[in-house]
Amino acid sequence: MGLDVNIKLKAFKEKVFRAYDVRGLYPEELDHNTVELIAGGFAEFLKSKGDSSTSLETRKTCLLGRDIRWSSLEISEMVSDGLRARGVDVIDIGEATTPLHVFAIAQTKASGGIMVTASHNPIKYNGLKIYKGTEALSEKSGLSEIKEIIKKGIPQEVSQIGGYIQKSYLEEYVKFLLKGVSVKRKIKAVFDAGGGAVTLVLPKILEKLQNVEAEAIFMKPDPTLSEKEPNPLLPQAQEKIKEVVRDKKADIGFLFDPDGDRLIVFDENANAIRGDGILWLLARRLARAGESVVYDIRSSKALHEDLGKEGIRCFKSRVGHSFIKEEMRLEDAALGGELSGHFYFKDFFFSESSLFAMMKILEIVSSTEKKFSEVMGPYFRYLHSGEINLISANKGEVVSALEKKYFDAERDYFDGVTFRYPGWWFNVRPSNTEDFLRLVLEAENKDLFNTKKDEVLSFTFSKGAKLA
Repeated sequence: MGLDVNIKLKAFKEKVFRAYDVRGLYPEELDHNTVELIAGGFAEFLKSKGDSSTSLETRKTCLLGRDIRWSSLEISEMVSDGLRARGVDVIDIGEATTPLHVFAIAQTKASGGIMVTASHNPIKYNGLKIYKGTEALSEKSGLSEIKEIIKKGIPQEVSQIGGYIQKSYLEEYVKFLLKGVSVKRKIKAVFDAGGGAVTLVLPKILEKLQNVEAEAIFMKPDPTLSEKEPNPLLPQAQEKIKEVVRDKKADIGFLFDPDGDRLIVFDENANAIRGDGILWLLARRLARAGESVVYDIRSSKALHEDLGKEGIRCFKSRVGHSFIKEEMRLEDAALGGELSGHFYFKDFFFSESSLFAMMKILEIVSSTEKKFSEVMGPYFRYLHSGEINLISANKGEVVSALEKKYFDAERDYFDGVTFRYPGWWFNVRPSNTEDFLRLVLEAENKDLFNTKKDEVLSFTFSKGAKLA
């Protein structure tokens, strides 16, 4: 391993392991030593896993991809070297969206995969999404095990170096996304690729997609993520697409994040549609009675009310892509979704794909003459805050104070703390990816919503929290 093993372990930045991926400032936290150790730990993790068709001695293969940010190539090369040094073969697909990476894992039947990306985080961050097969690893399904392998000391490099090939799966992915798609009437749509990895895929789709009049913006890859805000949920990231939707009198708009796994959808009035509403739309069309849908705990109660009436079973999940995927596999769910714009499909390896979701939404919208806002109207009957980010130096104390104030609420601790009362509820939880407390509140009418939102926020402010 070059340097003394003990020195490497002392310099290991354990904090980059998050609940459902690896993420940190580059190179301050996600430094070269830490990347090398994670690659080595994952190699040993893969080699320790067997399945019904292979023995433990069978050579393992890792599918390696990266997003477009400037630091991703350098990290990808370090990961490749670390894997190969321990006898794992590497298939490098180069720049890709995270969904394309998952698709390529499925096509190659690779033992696992590493996608170098920090998703929507600012350019100073980078990270690793790690997979066993197409299954994303979380703290309870592999990440903790990899961390322990590292801390116990990774064996010295093996004598046989792993192989290395480069291969593109872009054309196959585009064919997969277009297969069977039928947009039944003319749709005027705006597509904001955000300068991210979707710029590699979207043009190939739009040139073949029929009945869609497309206006595409931010279609040039931006390795510095400096052209616009990378987090698609923030108002400044949405300014341009809203302007174009209005100017072009478009029927619908689609906004993508840097690694192409999230999708924000806009109606003809340039209003962003909350992710749980899009899950409701997809589920009512794609899920049948008796099938299951997985939603995150921030979703409106309208979701399980409406889907339940149609005989669709609803299961809640912790927030985070690997948690949603784990619950979907457990329940064999047809669909899953999050408030943040991740949409997951059994037909896409129990994973998310913004472009796969986009295709389904275009088909649904084209099957009716109604405006998109009219289609979505019945879902938004309750007042919902969306996610509110709070900064606090003492997150635990704020949560404890809320527990004391709202002592008479029905509570659960499934993900953070959810407080329920007749007519309203709220959830507060620490973020898994950023240094925030996240608050969501919903009420059955406007007066109750305004009263309780002001009450909860004022109380958190009195305990030292402030809006991010």
